[in-house]
Amino acid sequence: MSARCLYFGCWNQPGHRLVGPGGGRPDGLTHSEAWDLSCKLDGGFAPRSGRSGKLCWQQMAPEWEDDRKLGWELRDSGECPQGQFLLHHGVHGYTLIQWWDRCQGDTRGACNSSILLEGDHTSEEMLAALREHFPHVLANLERAGVALVEVTP
Repeated sequence: MSARCLYFGCWNQPGHRLVGPGGGRPDGLTHSEAWDLSCKLDGGFAPRSGRSGKLCWQQMAPEWEDDRKLGWELRDSGECPQGQFLLHHGVHGYTLIQWWDRCQGDTRGACNSSILLEGDHTSEEMLAALREHFPHVLANLERAGVALVEVTP
């Protein structure tokens, strides 16, 4: 794959970070760009079960016509099970999937992982990129008995 692929999450220890394949600093991003992207990613796109039972996520405000309704929905929302992911397009030029994940070196709540692939991609392409560029993330999930499964709002 020629598109830039990134991972955001815990990298075998507590603390979320944005990395390129192999765990190094992402190529082609300034420190400022990486920081801006990381701030939006940290749990912002992982699925939550909203107050009404609908799926929601923290960064979905632009997709809701009434921000008050979003606030009400998110107020009592909870994390969906580990491994359930949402597919998102057009986040700073990337497609991303994000899921709650306590298998990458930190078992505390609010731990999440993301795979980002430059351009517009399907879930299958995202999972293939994860398998190709960050195989240890999948291995950690498999050891814990967590499967990646797409959910839709």
